[in-house]
Formats: sequence, C-alpha cells, structure tokens
Amino acid sequence: MGWLWSSSNDSDKLDPSLREFLKKEAPTGPKPTLPTATKEKPVESTPAPAPPTQAPLEPEKSIVPPQSQFQDGRYAHLWKNYTPQDVLMDRGKNEQDKLRDLVDAYNDRNASIGQIAMENCALEYMEQFECFRNPKTWWSMGTMCNAESRRFNRCYDMQSKFLKALGYLTLDARTPEEDERIQMHADKLYEQMLQQEAEIEKANAEGREPPKFQSVLSKTNVARAMAGKQATITPLPAQGNAQVEPEDDIWSQIKPEARKKYEETIAKLPPRDQEIERMAILGELKAQTGMSKQVEETFVEERINRMKRKEAGQATIGDTIKGWWGWG
Repeated sequence: MGWLWSSSNDSDKLDPSLREFLKKEAPTGPKPTLPTATKEKPVESTPAPAPPTQAPLEPEKSIVPPQSQFQDGRYAHLWKNYTPQDVLMDRGKNEQDKLRDLVDAYNDRNASIGQIAMENCALEYMEQFECFRNPKTWWSMGTMCNAESRRFNRCYDMQSKFLKALGYLTLDARTPEEDERIQMHADKLYEQMLQQEAEIEKANAEGREPPKFQSVLSKTNVARAMAGKQATITPLPAQGNAQVEPEDDIWSQIKPEARKKYEETIAKLPPRDQEIERMAILGELKAQTGMSKQVEETFVEERINRMKRKEAGQATIGDTIKGWWGWG
C-alpha cells in the first residue's frame, strides 16, 4: 500500500488499467475547499462584579472648646481632657464661697450700669463739663449750667432704667459682645424717646393735638432696636399705648405690701415716665428673683452634700453644728 503515499512522480509507474479506472471514478466539478483550522481564542476571564460603591463617610469634626484658636478640629486631641479654669475653681468652693460670688456678681452688674450709662451719656457730660469750665452765655453762668446739668442727669437716669429693663442686671452668662449689644439697644431707645418728645413739643407749640406714641419699651420698639434698625416715629391709633411684656409672672412672686410700694412710687412720676419706671422695676425684680433661685439652689446642693458626708461617716464639725441648728 505504499503507493498511496507516494509522490506525484510515481503516478507514471501505475498500471494502465488502474489509471484508467481512477480517471473514470474520479469526481467531476470544482474541488471542495477544505476548512481551515480555526485559531483558538484565548479564554477571557470575566471579572468579578465590583461591590457597590458607598458614599465616602465625612470625617467627624472633632469638638474643641471655645478656648482653642483652631475651631476646625486641629489639635483636638490636646483639648480632649481639657477642663476650663472656672470649672476647676468652682469644684473647690464651699457654700460660703459660692454665696459670696453670687453677691459680688450682682453688685458688679449693678455698679457697671452706672459706668455704661456714663458712656452712653458722654456727649451730655462733656457739654456740662465745658459749661462749667467756660460758660458760653451769661444765662448759663448765672444759672450754674442748670440746663446742661438737667440734660445730663436725665440721660444718666433714663439710660440706667433702659439697661435694667433690657435685663442687664440678670446673672445669666453673657459674653462681652452681648453686654455691648444691650448697651447699644439702651442708647437707641433713648434717642427714640427724645425724638418722640420733640414731636410732642412741636405739636404743642403749633397748637395741634400732640400725637400719641407707643411706649419706648414696647415689644415693637425693643425688637426694632435689638434688630439694629433705625428708630421710626409712628403715632398710635386712637386706642392708646400698646401692652408691653406680661408682668404677672414677676409680680406674682412679690409680696402684696412690696408691690403696693412700687405702685405708689410709679404713680408719683409724670405719665410719660411711668411706663419706663415700671419696666425698670420689673427688670430689677427679675434679676433679684434669679439671684434668689441661685442662692436656693446653692443651699440645696450644700444640704445634699452634707447628707452624703454624714451617710459616709465623713461629717465635719460644721456639718454637726448645722445639724444642731436644724439646717438638715
């Protein structure tokens, strides 16, 4: 069978009859094309599905106390265990020290009202001072600058009442900026009061009926001053003055005898000053009531600490003496 794998040159050596048979039986027509060997494609590995992307969590801002100059969170680890100095000082104070601090704080607020009123009335004071040093007219010299002194005294008195009515005497924790804001409000209300009085005097001089205005310390005027808006002179309709902040919650804590004295003091003043005087008294009573509550809380806290020391067997001599006096 080696002839089947022989080369083309070996076809001449075939038998003639066999060659003739192959020609007859050979298929006619075009030769079929053999399929070409397909190249195997490299198997592509399908990537694993990526996990769902989550929104990056915002880093929590570290809380730093207001004493730090870097409020963006830098050096927050250094402030982690920080305790303000005033808190540390309060921990070592006894009952007498806390009561003394309350009284001193109230007295300081009361004294600072006079200082702030002097600052708001600086122009009136300088006018009085210049009149005393070098009076411009014979009338000023003869009256010992009476007109200038009255303007300054009234400004000082009204500014002090406005500060009390706006709550400057209260022992609430305030920043210097908040105290300065109250001072500016008091000065704006005083300027509005002067404008109202000028309108009334002008109407009287012209023979017209004087206009009626809201109280300088009404809710509308105080809100306008606290918002930093310019004082506007808007006459009231025929119903009269508007009501100011409710007073029942404060007057209910005052004894009837004391309230009667306050009402008698208010009745002696001119009608235009009665509302201002009442609001100033309310502001002072509110500060005193707040101070009394803090004193009471101090006594309660001290009594609780005294009971704890007694139960733990660590009562002091002072605790024993207070127990004899019936302090609990």
